[in-house]
Amino acid sequence: MENVLADALPFVAGALAGLLAGVGGILAMRSRGGSTPAETVTADGAGPHLQPPWRDFFELSSDWLWQTDAALTFVDIPGAPPSPSIAPPGIIGRNWEDVVIPQLSPDFATAHRTTLERRGPITVALTLTSPTGERRHLELRGRPLFDSTGCFRGYCGIGRETSERARLESALERAEERFHAVLTHSADGYWEQDTNLRYTAVTARSGRLADLAAEHLLGSRRWDLPGVSQTDAPWADHIEQIRQIASFSNFVFSRRNAAGDDIWLSESGVPVFDERGLFAGYCGVTRDITAERARLLALQSRETHYRAVFDDAPSALAVIDTDGTWKSANAALGRTLGVAAETLVGRPLADFQPEDDARDGQALRARILAGEPPPAGRETRFCHADGTERRCRETLAWQPATEDRPDAFVAVIEDITDRHATLVALQAAESRFRQLFDQAPEAMLVVQDNRIRLANLACRRLVCPPGMDGLDGLDPLELIHPDDRTMEAERLRHFLDDPTLEALPPLPVRYQRLDGRPLKIEASGIRLRLDGRDALLFVLRDVARWLSAEQVLRESRAMYRDVVESVNEILFQTNAAHRLTFLNRAWRHITGFDTRLSIGQSLLDFVVEDDRQRVEHELMSIRGGYADSARFEFRLRTQKSGPCWVEATVRPLRDSLDQSIGTSGTLDDITDRKNAEQSQRDLNVELETRVRVRTSQLEASNRELEAFSYSVSHDLRAPLRAIDGFAQIVAEDYGPYLDETGREYLQRIRAASQRMACLIDDLIDLARLTRQTMKREHVNLSQIAEQIVTELRLEDPDRIVDVHIEPNLYAAADRGLIRVALDNLLRNAWKFTGRRHDAQIRFHAEKRDRHLVYCISDNGAGFDMNFASKLFLPFHRMHGINEFAGTGIGLATVQRVILRHEGTIWAESTPEKGASFYFTLSH
Repeated sequence: MENVLADALPFVAGALAGLLAGVGGILAMRSRGGSTPAETVTADGAGPHLQPPWRDFFELSSDWLWQTDAALTFVDIPGAPPSPSIAPPGIIGRNWEDVVIPQLSPDFATAHRTTLERRGPITVALTLTSPTGERRHLELRGRPLFDSTGCFRGYCGIGRETSERARLESALERAEERFHAVLTHSADGYWEQDTNLRYTAVTARSGRLADLAAEHLLGSRRWDLPGVSQTDAPWADHIEQIRQIASFSNFVFSRRNAAGDDIWLSESGVPVFDERGLFAGYCGVTRDITAERARLLALQSRETHYRAVFDDAPSALAVIDTDGTWKSANAALGRTLGVAAETLVGRPLADFQPEDDARDGQALRARILAGEPPPAGRETRFCHADGTERRCRETLAWQPATEDRPDAFVAVIEDITDRHATLVALQAAESRFRQLFDQAPEAMLVVQDNRIRLANLACRRLVCPPGMDGLDGLDPLELIHPDDRTMEAERLRHFLDDPTLEALPPLPVRYQRLDGRPLKIEASGIRLRLDGRDALLFVLRDVARWLSAEQVLRESRAMYRDVVESVNEILFQTNAAHRLTFLNRAWRHITGFDTRLSIGQSLLDFVVEDDRQRVEHELMSIRGGYADSARFEFRLRTQKSGPCWVEATVRPLRDSLDQSIGTSGTLDDITDRKNAEQSQRDLNVELETRVRVRTSQLEASNRELEAFSYSVSHDLRAPLRAIDGFAQIVAEDYGPYLDETGREYLQRIRAASQRMACLIDDLIDLARLTRQTMKREHVNLSQIAEQIVTELRLEDPDRIVDVHIEPNLYAAADRGLIRVALDNLLRNAWKFTGRRHDAQIRFHAEKRDRHLVYCISDNGAGFDMNFASKLFLPFHRMHGINEFAGTGIGLATVQRVILRHEGTIWAESTPEKGASFYFTLSH
């Protein structure tokens, strides 16, 4: 690109100079009063001008011819070609001070005004913005005009678009900056040589790589560097290669620096030719590879050491390829599998593992390859050559690829077959011990280091409150009552200090639960060994359970009695003859009858006479075994103002032989509920009456509205049709007698009447949407949108619009109404993107707050969100009628449709960046 620019700039400059000279000559002739064939007119002065000879030139070029008067106001040039798009719009009649000066920097504007005052030639460069937002550059060149008396008449000149030249100059400057940045910051050194292969240009980096100052390399050849001998083997071939004018790559050589250390360098170069194709030298790069060679030698040394350690390691080691095959294996792995180590190389691991283990291992390696960190180790099985399975522990390490080796896994495989068998036996024994310990009927706990280590289920039930199921780590003395804690601590100390005592004799001790409840416990203990250390096994027997059984029973009966007497429902029992045998206190509270006097009487005597037969039937069904339970409502007599409603739940009462001896149950007072239900029924009747009245009123209002709509549509259409018709007749019959203003007025009358007719139609359609009967069905919104877009493309085939409709968008909606809504939204999007060359319309759905939201968006004109509250009002428009056609009813219609579907609609927009309309539909 740089060479092309350098070659093209002289020609561009020459062409520009010639063009300016030609224009200047023409303008000079005009300024001297001379005439050209272009200025010759007919004898009567009314004939057309002849074409100036420079007009063809300017029509074929992109230059713009301009001229000002003595006041520096731009004037029209008769016969000049039209101004190109780069020229400032509406420039004729505007002053140089208003058009040009504001585009200049303050310093340059001051100097430019000085040039204008002394009537000197001018050259200015302007940066303009096209209507599409593109930045363009304009260069104006001009010279002053004087008449024959030397009086200043103005300026004339040409304007030329220099956008491409500015772009090329900017690109050339950026390319040079990048090239210099690469040379400055590159780790390699750059150099150039002449035809004698002597350095003519060297970057500072090249000097550092060669351990010499850059300026000391100029004038010398590569093999002239200190510490280099061109008689060595690589130099002869290299010198012969470059004398053949051939490129070379990665030529490696070494030299000794001033300190006596070897420096290894790698150079690459290509021949350079001049514009005549003659050899002009070489250019290339130099890289210091001393550290790389040192690392290579160290790596080779480590590889030798690693191989010796790998082969002789006592543990089984292997390198596994990413495809699951052995890459290498040491002798220990061969012994583990019962084969020679060298026979494993190249074979898949799956040949030496059961199918499940091989599949798990492959999945693990795949996860590690995907970036998951390798586990610390895993147990797996390998197949021995003798047919047995060996239990092994495999530890994997990921080994990323380097320059000399690919990706691989390093595996350490430890044979744990014997250890695993021992561990399984120990786990089985421990499991049996724990099962026996935990299921023992006596409460037991193990204490070690003055802390509870184990406590069986019976012990936890004994001392733990509900919701707590653990004693581990607790001091056993905390379970003893504070009054007996000192005594028990002394007894335990004496037992532990005397190794001759094998058991701790039983002794009644006061314990307490963790919630503070006291316990009477008989505690005994024995010594044992746990995990190789001394421990104590305590057995706790709850002796208070036997002593207080009768007390517990009495308390239970008292508690039962309290519960029965405290409930608000009537609890009762009857015998086979339906006579009451038990009643709680709620009987007197609800009915007012004395409980003691009521026992022995028939339950039916307290039932209201109208409900007595039904209650007797229910009790007989329970008594006869026809039903296990019954729930029914009836009215119960009271000593109050009137009967009360009760809900009875009755079950059979059976003896020890499962024979029915009566009934038992509850009576719940539901009088308030019955009164509320009656009030609710009365309220419903009243509401239904009001609804019928309001419905009739609404129907009458709708009929009046329909009559009014018909009257409006009929009475307004006739005058509008008359106005439009007579205006058309006047335009056709009397048009030739009217001037342009009159014809324009007639056209405006017709357009206004037609627009009024459209408004009437839209109003009627809007009113009809409210009365139209809805029929919901499963509707494919995507299919309806595709049909509407097809209609739009047929109506406007010249437009190219990128429309994306998400497929298979369904909704439960009225097909006709939802098509009206989608048609209005899509037509709005189509209309408001009319001025965009890259028009885009999208219909999709998304999830918001667990609701499905549909969206129609575009990149059109958009609107100001400050006026969004008026968006869906009838006749309210966000744009003028001269910008976009329409009546302002469409979005109001859309809102009516969405509201009838019990949905919501809203919009989001930014001016000139498009709009998005979101709506939901009730499902």
